Amino acid sequence: MKHPLTLLAFTLAALAAPVVAAPPPAQPNFIVINIDDLGYADIGPFGSRLNRTPHLDRMAAEGRTLTSFYAAPVCTPSRAALMTGSYAKRALPISGVLFPGDPIGLSPDEVTVAEVLKSAGYATAIVGKWHLGDQPEFLPNNQGFDLHFGLPYSNDMGPAGDGVKSNLGDPLPKTTKANQPPLPLLRNGRVVKRMLPDDQQSLVEVYTDEALAYIAAHPSAPFFLYLAHNAVHFPLYPGKKWAGRSPHGLYSDWVEEVDAGVGRILDALRAQGLAERTLVVFTSDNGGTPRGLNTPFRGHKGSTWEGGLRVPTLAWWPGQIPAGSTTPTIAAMFDLLPTFAALAGAKLPTDRKLDGVNLWPQLTGAAPQSAHETFFYYHGLRLAAVRHGDWKLHLAAPAETKKKSGPAGSLQLYNLQTDLAESHNVAAAHPAVVAQLQALVAIMAADLGLDGPAAGTRPHGRVENARPIIEFDQ
Repeated sequence: MKHPLTLLAFTLAALAAPVVAAPPPAQPNFIVINIDDLGYADIGPFGSRLNRTPHLDRMAAEGRTLTSFYAAPVCTPSRAALMTGSYAKRALPISGVLFPGDPIGLSPDEVTVAEVLKSAGYATAIVGKWHLGDQPEFLPNNQGFDLHFGLPYSNDMGPAGDGVKSNLGDPLPKTTKANQPPLPLLRNGRVVKRMLPDDQQSLVEVYTDEALAYIAAHPSAPFFLYLAHNAVHFPLYPGKKWAGRSPHGLYSDWVEEVDAGVGRILDALRAQGLAERTLVVFTSDNGGTPRGLNTPFRGHKGSTWEGGLRVPTLAWWPGQIPAGSTTPTIAAMFDLLPTFAALAGAKLPTDRKLDGVNLWPQLTGAAPQSAHETFFYYHGLRLAAVRHGDWKLHLAAPAETKKKSGPAGSLQLYNLQTDLAESHNVAAAHPAVVAQLQALVAIMAADLGLDGPAAGTRPHGRVENARPIIEFDQ
C-alpha cells in the first residue's frame, strides 16, 4: 500500500498545470531558507499535527511541495552541496562536520552559487549559519557573498558555561571551563558579540530582521539571499514571545517561531511588490533528530535511511510555480545552483563536474519525468546506498562485508513506492534489481569512490596555523 503522502504527490502532480502561464522574468531574486535539523513531518505541509505552521501551510498552498528532495546526513556536507552544485564528497571531501578552529574548509577554488550569480550582476548575502570553515580564507565574504551576518557554525559549538550545551531553562554548568572557544556572532568576518543564552533566544528574530532589511535595500537590482537559521538545532532556544506557547514543548515552540519568520519574509515580498519576481525555496539541511518527526521514514539525522536526508522542501513563486501542487521528482541540494543559474542567465563553470541539474521544468510541472533517475547516498566519504527510481539499495559497510555474503545478507533492497519506512528487505526476491543497482555503484566507484577520496573528488581548502575565530579577530 502506498503511503498517503506518496499517493497525494502523484495525484497532485498529475493535476498540476503542465506549463506555466507566462515565461519567468529575467533575473529573478532568489531566497533559500534553510532550517537546521528540521524533521520531514515537523511542518503542516508534510503531515505535522503537533506544530502549528500556518505560514508554511500557505506557502505550500501557493507553491509546490517537493516530496523527494535530498540533503545529506549532517550539516556541513549538505551546505557544501548547496553551495557548489556537486555531491559534497566531490567538493568538500571530509568524513563529517567541521569544528571551530579546523584547518580545513570549502576551498576558495570552488565556484559557489553566490559567485555564479555575482557574475550575472546579483547582490549576494548569507544571513545565518555558514559551517563550511571558520578560517578567514573560508568565510562567506571570500566565497562570493557581499554580506555575511550570523554564526560560523552550529549553535552548540562553544563553552558549556555559555549555555550552548543546554536548552533554554536548563541550569548552566557550574564550571565555566571552555571545551570550545566562545561562540561568535559575525558580521563580514568580524565578531559582533559572544553568544550567550539571551542572544541564542533572539537568534531567529535577529536573523529575520536582518533578512528583511536586506530585501528592503534591494527593491530593483536582483539579489540572492541565503537565510540559514541555526534553529531548530540543539540547544533549543525559542524566542521570548514563543517559549511556552506550544503545548508540545520547546522544540515545537521553535518550529512555530521559524514558521512565523518565514511568514514575515513572504509578507514583505508581497508588500514590496517582489513576490512575482522572487523564487523562494524552503528546506532543511538534513533529516530531523529524535526530537522531531520524520514520518513516514525510518532513521534520523546522521543515517542514510530516508529519515536521515530526505527533507521537507517547498518552492514558491506566485505566477510561475503552480499553486497547491506537489512533485515526487528526485532532486537534491546540488540542483539549486544550476536552477538559479539557468533562471538568472548566468554561466556555469565548465572546468569541473557538477552533479546538479536545472530543476525549473520540474518546479513548473512542464516536465513529468524526475530530475534524476539515480541518487547516491554518501555518509561522509563512504557510499552507503543508491536509489534508482523507486528502488533503493543499501550497501554493506566494510566490516559487514567480511562477515556476510549474498544479497539477502550483506545488501538491503527496498521499494520506496510501497515501503517508505524501509522495513521489508526484498533483495533476495529481486536479484536482477540488485545487480542493476550494483552496476550503478561500480560506475560511481570509478568517479567518487566507495570509501575515501577518488578521482572525482576535488581538494578541500587547508590553511596552516589555524586559530579559533575569537582569537584571530583580536
